[in-house]
Amino acid sequence: MNALLEDYDARVLGGRENEIIYPESAPSEAESDESSAEPPEDQPPAEPIPIDLPSALAHAFESSRDFQDRKESLYLQGLGFTLTRYNFGPILNSTISYLWNDAEDAVGRDSLGAVVGARSTLPTGGSVSVSSTLTGIHDDDPDLFGLSGDPFYDSSLQLSLRQPLLRGAGYEVSHEALTQGERNLIYGVRSFEVFRQDFCIRVVNAYYSLVSQKMRLANDERYYQDAVFDRRKAESLRQVDRYRDDDVFLARRREIEAEDALLVSRTDYELAVDDFKILIGLPTSAVVEIRDDEPLFEAVRIDPQSAVAAANHNRLDLHTERDQLEDAERQVRLARNGLLPDLDLSVNYGLDGGAGDILGASPDRWNSSVGLTLDLPVDRKGERNAYRSSLIYLEQARRNHQRRLDEVERDILNQIRELGQLEKRIELQRDQIERERRAVAVTQIRYESGDAETRDLLDARQSLTVVQNALIELKVQHFIARLRLLRNMGILFVGENGMWRS
Repeated sequence: MNALLEDYDARVLGGRENEIIYPESAPSEAESDESSAEPPEDQPPAEPIPIDLPSALAHAFESSRDFQDRKESLYLQGLGFTLTRYNFGPILNSTISYLWNDAEDAVGRDSLGAVVGARSTLPTGGSVSVSSTLTGIHDDDPDLFGLSGDPFYDSSLQLSLRQPLLRGAGYEVSHEALTQGERNLIYGVRSFEVFRQDFCIRVVNAYYSLVSQKMRLANDERYYQDAVFDRRKAESLRQVDRYRDDDVFLARRREIEAEDALLVSRTDYELAVDDFKILIGLPTSAVVEIRDDEPLFEAVRIDPQSAVAAANHNRLDLHTERDQLEDAERQVRLARNGLLPDLDLSVNYGLDGGAGDILGASPDRWNSSVGLTLDLPVDRKGERNAYRSSLIYLEQARRNHQRRLDEVERDILNQIRELGQLEKRIELQRDQIERERRAVAVTQIRYESGDAETRDLLDARQSLTVVQNALIELKVQHFIARLRLLRNMGILFVGENGMWRS
């Protein structure tokens, strides 16, 4: 065993170091600045792709890999159903064959055969089939005059009917695969529509989160520029003995902290941009320009009980659960049918004929048969267990459906409460921003008059930046929560381009 592993280790990893590609060294910041300042004339800079919410949704619904995978899964499910429907007929078949054989001390023979037939499943649970055959045989044994033997042709036409009378009789039992296949396709269409709604909300959430990060990055950049200005001012005032060394030290420390926070924000934003491009199906090398679109704030005024009633009536997943409950009830009836004895009726009618030429070999002799077969249910242990299991599954499905309705009601009521809470927090945050702006203005006046220290001004500006970032986050949370509420009430309708209407 060790020798085998060593052999494969050498085959797989041997010489791997000779095939390794190492990355090149990145240019220094000065070289990078020079190269970016003077781009080559034959390589103009790529135009950035402007991305707003409609274009982001359009890109996602056209190019997203996740979206394409789900759409193709639904298509494959549809293909599977077409095969199921095809198997219930009528199914045609035809075969043409030719055979030549010969051997030492034997008579050579060649034969030709043709078969044409069709079969279908009846709505009553029976099956009917019809087939027609034609065969011809020609021996190579010569007669007394050296001539070959005469050919012989045989033909037949057969019609067969098999009909269960107890177990397996009826459309519901015999066409269960077709019924369940059609219902599964309906469930798949509903599930795909719910996925489209969730995917739309996912893209919207990612887009506005990116916009929020961009705005926070702009706030951090302004805060850093203010910190640089304050540091330079503190150094200048220190030279004329209007500031102490502690003031200069504090200003420099705040500048370092602001620059550190800015570097982190830039890195996080660039990662978020790359993740967003992957989500909507753009290559990571694409240059995009995210528009500064704040989410629209619209207060929600919905009666909670009417929202619950709308969700119970509109939601596609609840429609599917109710249909699956009907499936469980049907499975009980099918399992009960499996306890019946097998009583099958078979009817056969045929014509056959034969002659030395094809025209004379038409079928003209009839034959028929009728039979009944009874298989007593002596051993039905498996069927009895299946019937009891179906009853248990039915009760579980009923309980799960009722629990699902309770969970939907809980989620709807909780979402309405959370939206109300977010609306109040947004109002409070707006008031807080106004207070922080006034505080910055007052502190700036006091700072310029010498009544406030650098620390007070920097603290005031940082507090304003924090509350501004918090307001952006709250608006995004409220917008996404409102979309999710519309989705959970079943009134979010997503178009082909990904935009919604409610």
